[in-house]
Amino acid sequence: MTRSSSAKSCSQPARGRGLGASKLAGPRGALLAFACVLWSVPSFALDSWQHTPAELATLAKHAPAALTVPITTVTDKTVLPPSGDPHDYVSYARYWWPDPAKPDGLPFVRHDGRHNREQVARGDRQRIGEFCDTVEQLAAAWHVHRDETAARRAGAWLRAWFVTPATRMNPHLDYAQVRLGHDRNRGNPTGLLDSRGFAQVVDALRLLDDSPALAHDEKTVIRTWFTAFLHWFTTAPVALEERAAKNNHGSWYFAQAIPLARYTGQDTLARALMEEARALIVHQIQPDGSQPEEIRRADGLGYSVFNLEALAVAARHAAGLGTDFWAYTAPNGASLRRAVEFLRPYNTAPETWPHRQNEKLAPGFLDHLLAEAAANPR
Repeated sequence: MTRSSSAKSCSQPARGRGLGASKLAGPRGALLAFACVLWSVPSFALDSWQHTPAELATLAKHAPAALTVPITTVTDKTVLPPSGDPHDYVSYARYWWPDPAKPDGLPFVRHDGRHNREQVARGDRQRIGEFCDTVEQLAAAWHVHRDETAARRAGAWLRAWFVTPATRMNPHLDYAQVRLGHDRNRGNPTGLLDSRGFAQVVDALRLLDDSPALAHDEKTVIRTWFTAFLHWFTTAPVALEERAAKNNHGSWYFAQAIPLARYTGQDTLARALMEEARALIVHQIQPDGSQPEEIRRADGLGYSVFNLEALAVAARHAAGLGTDFWAYTAPNGASLRRAVEFLRPYNTAPETWPHRQNEKLAPGFLDHLLAEAAANPR
């Protein structure tokens, strides 16, 4: 879902820079922007699920740089996950720090809004973000310019992550956003945010379908991999807990589960997920458009945008299934459009936001969502 693209990996909340994983629209600091500092097409009539032609052209501009990015996978980490298997994805919760009152610092304690970058760097989060962004840009170059070099490079990335036994990732997130000293050092529900970029990857696979990137049997292996991953994503207890979340975590669950279901040919599941996603609006958005669950965070404005970005991603896929999220009004009067309008006054003057916002946002941080709303009139 991308109308603007950042050449940087999607591993961090919005500071008004690109849409890292699933970018929607607007200026260079856009949809998934918030997602990227923390660390998207209305119908099948378009060339892909997530991109308009203009978005693809913008992404393709990054291909020359993308061609030079070294291929890395989860097996390149130097600190193994608790399982001891380098093929298991691992990441560390960004707001968790050693407890200064404990000799070994365990268990870690949470400081909302304070990033533990050193600990985060020990995991795979940057690698997965770089992979998703790079493959998306290379696939766009094939689609727009028929660039075979870009297509083959994208194929090499995809092969490394999903096909080659020595380097591929296991299809689960059992060790995503580990909080050291908690839950036997297994992952927690928030870790499902880490795979947001897989929505970009499955869209890239569609763009590359008529390219020399992958052999037929390799495409089959990758689709099988995503089928297994989606099974974990819809059955694992940690995933089901995230699915039930009523804040941005729930929104991002559906923003990636819906496109994965569509890619693996499970349209019945995709429609059921879409209905669950739409039902979130009444829980997350007040009649005036405010989002209490996000406003209370240390970066309340950024998280408000982050949540709407997820709903906008889901809205594009819902449109492909025949449902218009932008026209929907919940029983309490809340709507996606009203939530965007609630934030509009702060788009030109983010410093006037009356709640907490630790990370500075640049003016125009909402442009991509305003454009998305305008492209979907009532």
